[in-house]
Amino acid sequence: MRATEEAVTLYQDPAKPVKNNIPRPGARHERLDYLASSLSDRLDTNVKISLGVRKGKVSIEFASVEDLNRIMDVLAPGSTN
Repeated sequence: MRATEEAVTLYQDPAKPVKNNIPRPGARHERLDYLASSLSDRLDTNVKISLGVRKGKVSIEFASVEDLNRIMDVLAPGSTN
């Protein structure tokens, strides 16, 4: 796979700059912001999504154990019984 990427790079027009589509860690991404906002609305709490170099993280805030149980019931109904 890496050899194919290098071959493509070599055959591209040298006058055109190569566009790097790899997301930067910590950079803002509209799609991730939209997903975080959708989850926040669905769970009725603050949700943050961050993207790292190799993996991402979803952070869901809760105010109490009862609030956590409520959120878990939204995510997986019947799992807190």
